[in-house]
Amino acid sequence: MSIKRVRRANQMTHRRRLFVFGMMSTLVLTFLTGCWDRTETNDIAFVLTSSIDLEDDGKYRVTYMLPLPGSMGGASGGGGGTSGGKSYYIDSEVGTTIREATSKLQMRMSRRLFLSHRRTIVLGEKLAKAGIGIMFDDAARTPESRLTCFLVVTKGKGYDLLNAEPKFERFPSEVIREITKSRRAMATSTKDIGISLSFNSDPILSYLEAKETQGAKKPSQEIQLVGYGQFKGDRMVGIYKNQEANGLMWMRNRVREHLLTFPLESGKDISILVKEGHTEIKPILQGDKVIFQLTLEAKGVIGEDLSEQDLNKPEAIHKVERKFAEQVKKCVQAAIKQMQKEGTDSAQLGLLVWRSHPNVWNNDLKPQWRDVFKEAEFRIKVEASITETGLINQNVIKDGS
Repeated sequence: MSIKRVRRANQMTHRRRLFVFGMMSTLVLTFLTGCWDRTETNDIAFVLTSSIDLEDDGKYRVTYMLPLPGSMGGASGGGGGTSGGKSYYIDSEVGTTIREATSKLQMRMSRRLFLSHRRTIVLGEKLAKAGIGIMFDDAARTPESRLTCFLVVTKGKGYDLLNAEPKFERFPSEVIREITKSRRAMATSTKDIGISLSFNSDPILSYLEAKETQGAKKPSQEIQLVGYGQFKGDRMVGIYKNQEANGLMWMRNRVREHLLTFPLESGKDISILVKEGHTEIKPILQGDKVIFQLTLEAKGVIGEDLSEQDLNKPEAIHKVERKFAEQVKKCVQAAIKQMQKEGTDSAQLGLLVWRSHPNVWNNDLKPQWRDVFKEAEFRIKVEASITETGLINQNVIKDGS
């Protein structure tokens, strides 16, 4: 090859390298231009939780809990006033719509309200009784508002629950969230409630209230799970508490850990912690009558036994299991009684009928389901077992323990 050809080849290679380098430089500069629509953290007010209340004049009061940026550095020594100063503040406004109230609140804030970190929405009792359907327009229309956010209802005003000062957590919003999604509660998210209402079903909402601690020189206000709000459509008509709340978990096949205390004999109580549970419900149609066949499987452990019996003996364990099954059945019957009294299908049994008998449901049962449900028959069978008695089978001070 001649020297002229070699030089020409080298020049072509050099030009290709310059072209590739230029393209790569252009590409890198494109990615280094930054975000044109970025929002600085210092310009945002993170909403921890909020509440919605219905005022006497028909307007809506929206309340927000917001962290104070200047109080967020380092540990504060506890929440709810333990350190002397709060790391959050609460403010609210009133409007003819939820969005109008929020807009008024924004007008006196130096930072933009940011809802993506909100995990709970508290609804006041008056709003719940009037109808919660209004909030599903505002919540679903806002991109930042998460549908996984938990919905809860409280006694009295929603902002009163936000003003509780629990000791264990830094923010009351954390207490509300943790209680709502705990292993002892049926979580009620915005998405679940919205789907239920869109199918003309009857939802339930966790029912919380503030309760003053006992025994302390300076009592604090803690937040307590009382039960579940009973809704007919989007209006609350009652509250499932105690036995009814436990029975509702079985009816919805969402059994959570809970304690049952009952007399094994007169004046001799026993406490059983329900650890597992499963419910199978089979709808049966007989003419115009609907029958629900319930088969429940319950597993529990002995928490405390004041009956002074020896649980080493099989007959003693069998006796406890029979009483255990009776108590579970009573809880389910109490929940059914409350549902049928108000005509609320809180266990979504109509959905089971639709799945198994779609034609009969659409043509005959759906238009008059509330009346049919009130007259429905329930056949309940409970199989209960004690999986463990703990480290002892009898009180340690008894002979032979």
